[in-house]
Amino acid sequence: MDIIQVVFGDIRQLMPRPYCEFVLVATAFLCGALVGFEREKEHKPAGLRTIILICVGSAIFTVVSASPSLGGHEPARIAAQIVTGVGFLGAGSILRDRHHISGLTTAATIWASSGIGMVVGAGYATAGVVLSAAVLVTLDWVRRLEFMLRGACQVHRVLVVYQPAQGKTRARITALLDEAKGPIAIGEDKQRPEGLREISIEYCGVHRDHRCVLAQLADLPGVESLEDAG
Repeated sequence: MDIIQVVFGDIRQLMPRPYCEFVLVATAFLCGALVGFEREKEHKPAGLRTIILICVGSAIFTVVSASPSLGGHEPARIAAQIVTGVGFLGAGSILRDRHHISGLTTAATIWASSGIGMVVGAGYATAGVVLSAAVLVTLDWVRRLEFMLRGACQVHRVLVVYQPAQGKTRARITALLDEAKGPIAIGEDKQRPEGLREISIEYCGVHRDHRCVLAQLADLPGVESLEDAG
């Protein structure tokens, strides 16, 4: 048998049941872990566990749909239901506010991970691993290429003047900056007259998705003003 067919072919033609199903589910777990590790490292909502479960779940449904002993007579119909269900799951990870849309890459990763699980569940374990590596390269290396094409960030500094509100405003500011994109640095927090406080924030003022943090800061309850600090 041709070596390429052995490596990239349907594993169900090479191994007896139920051993091939165990191998396929284990491979789906590995594929989900490869992609999920990168998402977890970037602190994304759909992290390691989520991506693994999506990939494994899609593989299990596909295995069931193709198994005669489990009544799998319409694999295409079950595959279509997987795509629909994962579409709803991905849509739930997309967030939109007045300033920007976030979660599109996470939604696309969920969608792609489900597709990888379906490929593995169909019997093509090696192809699933290769596709997982391709998704990993897209998420990591292509992102670096995007940064190179967009140019370097330019750091600006702003003073955020706010009402302490027993520490509530500072907590809101910190939480917002934790979710902001681009280089963010929090400087010294100082007391101002009339019971106000100010905190120095460094941000990128070149890229649109980075500088939108200013509008988000201005919308926070308790924030009085943003003053250019050079």
